[in-house]
Amino acid sequence: MPVQISGPRSLRARLVEELRAQIASGGLAAGMALPSVRRLARERGVSAFTAAEVYNVLTAAGLIEARRGSGYFVAGPRPAPPPRSASATADALWERRLEARAQPILVDAGGGWLPAAWQYGDGIRAGLRSLARRPLPTDGYGSPLGLEALRAHFATQLASRGLALSTDQLLLTQGASQALDLIVRALLSPGDRVAVEDPGYPPTLELLRARGVRLVGIPRLANGPDADALAAALKRRPVRALFTNTTLQNPTGTTTELPVARRVLELAERHGFLVVEDDIFADLAPTPAMTLATLDQCRRVVYVSSISKAISPTLRVGYVVAPPEAAPRLARLKALSALASSELAERLVLEVMMQPHYRRHLEALRRRLATTQQRVQAALLGHGVELAFRPAAGMFVWGRLRSRETVGRLWRAAVAAGVLLAPGELFRPDGRATPYWRFNVAHCDGGALGRFLDGLAERGPA
Repeated sequence: MPVQISGPRSLRARLVEELRAQIASGGLAAGMALPSVRRLARERGVSAFTAAEVYNVLTAAGLIEARRGSGYFVAGPRPAPPPRSASATADALWERRLEARAQPILVDAGGGWLPAAWQYGDGIRAGLRSLARRPLPTDGYGSPLGLEALRAHFATQLASRGLALSTDQLLLTQGASQALDLIVRALLSPGDRVAVEDPGYPPTLELLRARGVRLVGIPRLANGPDADALAAALKRRPVRALFTNTTLQNPTGTTTELPVARRVLELAERHGFLVVEDDIFADLAPTPAMTLATLDQCRRVVYVSSISKAISPTLRVGYVVAPPEAAPRLARLKALSALASSELAERLVLEVMMQPHYRRHLEALRRRLATTQQRVQAALLGHGVELAFRPAAGMFVWGRLRSRETVGRLWRAAVAAGVLLAPGELFRPDGRATPYWRFNVAHCDGGALGRFLDGLAERGPA
C-alpha cells in the first residue's frame, strides 16, 4: 500500500525516505522485487527520471541492488564485519566507535567534534555559492605548499599574535592530522625517544607508535605539561621531541600557562629537542593564549593548527609552521605522498574566513562553549563525576566515573544505555586503564547520559 507523501521537501527526497522506512521496518523484506522504474513513477505520480534517481540513491546507500535483466531488489542483510586482526591496535579510538555502530546511540558524550548546528554551515554555503561563480582552477594539482593566498592569510593571523615568519615556513595540509603525520615521518626515526603528554591525543600516540619511537609519558597538569617531570626524564635519557597540545588540551581542557611554556622552551634549548605544538583549539579560547611558537619564533618549535573546530571537521584544511631548515623536508614528503592538498577546499576556507560574519561566528561559538562548560561541569558533578580540572572554555572535560566495573564492561554498559564514551586508557601513552574518561561538553545534553551516570552513583563508588 502506498504511503502518503506530504511536506515541503522534494518528491525525490520524500520518496527515498518513505522507501528507506519501509525497508527498515521489514515492510519491504530482503530479496523482495521492487516495481520497475516506470511502474514506480506511475504509482507515485512522479516522472520516470525522478523514480530512477530514487533507485540510484537507494542503490548507492546499499539498501537495494540492481540485477541486470531482472530489475531492482531489496538488498539482503549486510555481512558481519571481519574479525579484528590480532596485530591491530586494540585501544584505537576509531575501533571503539566502530564497535558501537550496531547500537542506537542517543548521546555521543566522548566525541571529538562539535555538533553540526554549532559549525559554520551558513558560512560554508555562502562560500560555495561565491566559488561557484568563479572559474575552476586549471593549473594541475597545485603547489605542494598549498594555496598561496590562504598561506598568506594564516601567516598574517600568526603575525598578529606575535609570530613573525616567512610564508615558505608555512605548509598547508589536509587537516592537522596530515601535518602531524608529516612531522612524525620526516623528523623522527624509529628508536627515537619522544616525550608526550599523559593523557594526550590518541591519533598522535598512534602515529608515533607506528613510527617505532619510544614514548615517554609526561603528566598533564592544570597549567600544562609537568615541567619538573620532563626535566627529570631528560636527566635519565635525552628525547628527540616533545608533543604538546597547548590551548584547551585534548582531553583535559587545560591551557599551558606562560611560566610553564618558558620552562619547556628552556629545557628544549638546553637539551636540544624539538617541540611539536598542536594548537588546533586556539580559535575556541576566549582570549588568545601565548603559544610556544611565538615565544620561540619557531626556532625549535613546529607549530600545527587547523580550521576543523572553528568551521567544520568536514573541511580538511590545516597547516604546519616549521623552522626554516625543516619546512622543505615536510613539503617534499607531502609532495611524495599526496602531490598536493585540495586547492578547492583551500579556496573555500579562504572564502569563509574572509566573510564579515566569520568573526561574529567565532565570538558566538566561544561564548556558547564557555557557558556550556560551566553548565555541563555542574551537571556532571551532580551526577557523581569527579572532575580532574575545571576548564573555563573549550570542548573537553576529564572526569572520573564512580564504578567498580572494569573499563571494558563500563564502556559496553554505556553503549547499551545509548551513551558513547571515550575511555581514558585510549589517551595514555602506555595504554593503562584509568577511571578517567573524556567528555565533550557540546554533546553532553540529554537524559540518557544523566540516567547512566546516576545508575553508577547508586551502585556506589569504585
